[in-house]
Amino acid sequence: MSPDNLAAQNQVEGLQGERDRWWSLAAVECGNFVVYMDGFIVTLALPAMARHFGVGLPVLKWVIVAYLLTVTVTLLPAGRLADIWGRRRIVVIGMGVLALSSVLCALAPTVGSLISFRILQGIGGGLVLANVMAEITAVFPKQERRKAMAVNASILALAQVTGLVLGGLLIGQFGWRSLFLVILTVSLAGLILSLCVLKARPRTQDRSAMDWTGAVLAIVATSAPFLVIERLSSAGLNLANLALLIGGVAALVLFLLAERRLPKPLLTLSLLRSRAFLCGSAAAAFYFIAAVSCYFLLPLYAQLVLGRTPVMAGVLVVPLSLVLTATSLTVSSLGNRVGARTLSTAGMLSISAGLLGLSWLGPDASTVAIVWPLVLLGMGGGLFHPPNNSATLNTIPPEHLSVANGFLSMARNFGQAIGAALAATLLAHGLGAAGADGALAGAVGARLSGQPLDAFLGAQQLAYRLAAAMGLVGAVVSVVRGAELPGGAPMGPMPVATVNDGRRC
Repeated sequence: MSPDNLAAQNQVEGLQGERDRWWSLAAVECGNFVVYMDGFIVTLALPAMARHFGVGLPVLKWVIVAYLLTVTVTLLPAGRLADIWGRRRIVVIGMGVLALSSVLCALAPTVGSLISFRILQGIGGGLVLANVMAEITAVFPKQERRKAMAVNASILALAQVTGLVLGGLLIGQFGWRSLFLVILTVSLAGLILSLCVLKARPRTQDRSAMDWTGAVLAIVATSAPFLVIERLSSAGLNLANLALLIGGVAALVLFLLAERRLPKPLLTLSLLRSRAFLCGSAAAAFYFIAAVSCYFLLPLYAQLVLGRTPVMAGVLVVPLSLVLTATSLTVSSLGNRVGARTLSTAGMLSISAGLLGLSWLGPDASTVAIVWPLVLLGMGGGLFHPPNNSATLNTIPPEHLSVANGFLSMARNFGQAIGAALAATLLAHGLGAAGADGALAGAVGARLSGQPLDAFLGAQQLAYRLAAAMGLVGAVVSVVRGAELPGGAPMGPMPVATVNDGRRC
């Protein structure tokens, strides 16, 4: 397509000029960066927090899980609020909440207040993250979208490596509270850039369109699995846990029934008729369930088993992020020559292989034994993210982009939160109550030995192998999505326009 024709097409589709598009990408990627860095940077600080507060892993895991869970349950309502108030306004509010909560986390006097402030931080993160891919899809033409999605995946990798390496340096020099000052700095930068760059767009819904009933039911249905995982680790499967599980399923059923009957539902159910959208969202959830176990377990393994400092534990994960970035950019250059189904399925298989490699780590693993599985994980992430994100959102009508992005982001972050909760719960259960408290609270450089060491390695092996199995499930889901047409649109059922009652038209 000639430059003149491309410009004309962009004008018709409401897309921005090339320079404005990339500035808009920079603005929303600031939010993407800070939200993902915030999710991983705290992992290295768990031993330092254990020493400071005198609590163990069963409590401290909520510093991470509470944040990820809150981001997850905020995403779907945030997508609808963006339709009502505009993406720019919601992003600006979210960045402001992230900045404020970072100050509160840095000053938290107790572990309980820290977890509460992390919940507030998760609300800000959800408001920001719900609009990242929607803005990318809205401002980039289809022929450039995969490149923009590759940048998005690279930012995710950069956030991880920055959080882990910079976090390790700061913990050693200034203590764990300094981590939240990094979040504050990046949040303020993102806030300023969003105010200066993002453009206000026409609202696609009126103010009465907010589905508060659906929002509450979605929060209940999404939160139930985490409570079940938490209770199973301590009490096993009893009547109370079974009732909690049934309650979560009932909330999900009520949510779907309510969304079907409401004139302006929180989730446009016709979107779920698209195999590409539904399978792409589910595959993203399984990817993160699998991959996040590495980001949670490996820094703890490096510190508690290998006796490395926080900064060296962070450096250990750098190869994963570098390979993920390089693979993402390489995949984007393939254009439409290789379909999303092929690339994303290969990515999930690579993830499972890397996790199986990590499951064999022993008490004296060499750097090579650690790095080669991380290379596979990085390749898997780079192969999976850009094509999956692009194919999942490519055929969504513009009026549903914010809600569709909110659902996809919710699936991704639900996977992160479930993955972190499973890894932490298996580790805490394997160590036992006393062991879980004592393992984290040891001096810097101290190595586990005896029964605690065996328990840690056994729980880690189980967690990695369960994560690898989840990766294989994700590969199957990715295959089911269907092949793509030459133009990049998935074959099979397509999203349909809807009228107020949600029927096909």
